[in-house]
Amino acid sequence: MSIFHAVRAICSHCGARNEVERTASVNADRAPELREAILDGTFQREVCAKCGTVLRLPPHLTYLDVARGQWLMVEPADSIGHWKDVEAAARKTWQRTFGADATPQGRELGKTMEARLVFGWTALREKLLCRELALDDVTLEMLKLDLIRDLGNAPIADQTELRLRGGDAGALRFDWLELASERALEGFEVPRSAYDEIAADPDEWAELRARFDGALLVDWRRLMFAGV
Repeated sequence: MSIFHAVRAICSHCGARNEVERTASVNADRAPELREAILDGTFQREVCAKCGTVLRLPPHLTYLDVARGQWLMVEPADSIGHWKDVEAAARKTWQRTFGADATPQGRELGKTMEARLVFGWTALREKLLCRELALDDVTLEMLKLDLIRDLGNAPIADQTELRLRGGDAGALRFDWLELASERALEGFEVPRSAYDEIAADPDEWAELRARFDGALLVDWRRLMFAGV
């Protein structure tokens, strides 16, 4: 089941206190409308009752979709600097729920699912898009790194991220986003063949892929914060 808790959100514009529901867990099998809301960007978006400013609390939840084989721990975007500790905690949660320390039924379900850790709403949406578009998320991160290398004026910073925002059989679309606001700074698209070429040549990318072996956080930014 999906679990929500009542909390107070303080509007950053007018300071009003708003009673909202914060999600602790999402079960997409039982509530597919929540998955759709994550994909269309409306999930957990509220409006301040006093001034109309859009409110969106940072995520702190687990996401489960057994049919699509996905389990995700979702944490606030600005926590990625501490990803090693957060990944260790997420791994313990996974082990208790669907891993070695789970019930026999949980372990059986775990064999059919992929466990991931993400930071922020846009990162969660991207993992769902990967399944929607039949993309391997490790290969997607290799593509991002290749794109960043070729984009000399890429707005790389601690407070920006590169995210997949859509695609089809012909092209994949990306946005550079501002972490705090999720605002798109710039967007572009690349041929789907750019992804396919990386997927078809694993040897060339083997050394970099190895950095993600066994990882819950499959995100190129873990390399930026490797020493943290």
